[in-house]
Amino acid sequence: MLVGDDIGESMEGTKVEVTLGDIDLDQPTAVLSQLNVWLNDEGQGVEQGVQLRKRKRIIPMWKIVEASEVVNKNLPKTTGLRTLDPMKAIPHDDMVKLLKLCSEWRHNPNLVMQFGNVDAEIEFFASLIKADGWLKGDHIDLGLYLIRKRQQQLEEVEISDWTTTDNHIHTCFADNKRKKEQVGWKIRTSLVNVVNGKVPACGLDWQNTYKVYVPCMLPKYKHWVALEIDLIQCEIKVYDSMVSLIPDQSLKEELGPLSITIPNLLHTLDFYEEGVYANECTRDWWCPWPIHHVDVPQQANQGDCGMFVLKYSELLSAEIPLATCTSQNMPFFRLKLAA
Repeated sequence: MLVGDDIGESMEGTKVEVTLGDIDLDQPTAVLSQLNVWLNDEGQGVEQGVQLRKRKRIIPMWKIVEASEVVNKNLPKTTGLRTLDPMKAIPHDDMVKLLKLCSEWRHNPNLVMQFGNVDAEIEFFASLIKADGWLKGDHIDLGLYLIRKRQQQLEEVEISDWTTTDNHIHTCFADNKRKKEQVGWKIRTSLVNVVNGKVPACGLDWQNTYKVYVPCMLPKYKHWVALEIDLIQCEIKVYDSMVSLIPDQSLKEELGPLSITIPNLLHTLDFYEEGVYANECTRDWWCPWPIHHVDVPQQANQGDCGMFVLKYSELLSAEIPLATCTSQNMPFFRLKLAA
C-alpha cells in the first residue's frame, strides 16, 4: 500500500480512500484522474485566494533528467538522441515518487519544488496533470531545460546540431512590433545573451548549432506554437498543433517582427563571418527570413498546445518522426513530464 492512509476530497466533497490497488500505474489516464482528485480542490482554493506564497517547506532541486531516456555516454556520438523511445514506459519508482509527492501536497499545500529558477507549487503540477490543462511559460521552460540538460549528459561534443531557448524570446522582438523597416530596430541585450549561449541554462552558443527550437506564445490567440530557426536555410519553420485556429497570413503577420529581428541580430554579432556558417548559408541572410508552416500532427482539444510544442521540439531535435505526437498520447506525455 502506497498511500492507504491518505484521505482526500473530490470536487463534490465525497471522501476518497486511495490505495495502490485503486490506481493502474500502466494507465496514464487512470493516474491523471486520481491525481486530479487529490489536487483539484487545492487548485480551486488558489482561485479563491489561498496564499500559497507563504511557504512552510521547500524541497531542494531533484535530479530532473529522465533516467528512463538517458543514453549511455559510451555510445558512438552519431547515435545521439535517435536511440530515444518516446513511448518508453515510465519507471515504476518514478510513478511511486510522484504519487507520494502529490499525497504530501494534500497535507501541506505550501510545499514548493525548486527546479533551477522555476518554483513549482501545487498549481504548477495541477495544471500539468490535468487531462487538457493549459501549460504556462514555466512548464515550457522547465520541459525545454530538461531536453537541453539531457543533451549535455548524452555526449561530450563541441558542436551540436541544435539547441532550444526559453519562452521569453518572443518578448525580445516586441519592441519592433509596429515597425515596417529594418533600420533602427532594437536588439535587446537579453537576446544577444541567448545567441551567445549565456542564457537559458544549458543553452549552446548558436555558433555551435544549425537549428534553434523556440516556443512562442501568441497572446492574441492564447496559443503555443513551436518555431525552428534554421541558421543554414535562413528561414523560420512553424510547427502548429492547431492550424485551424489562426489563418496562415495572420500567423505570418504575428511572427513578422521575428523574421526581421533575427537577421538584424545576427548582423550585429557578425554571426555569418566566422564559425560553422562561413560560406554555408544558402540565401541572403540579411534579408527578412521567410516563414513556413510545416504539416504536423494536430491536437484534438483546446489545452494540449503546450505539450505539443514540447514534444515537437524534443522529437525534431532527436530526428525522430512526429507520429507519436497525438492527442491520445498526451496524457502519457504529461504524466511522464510530471514524473
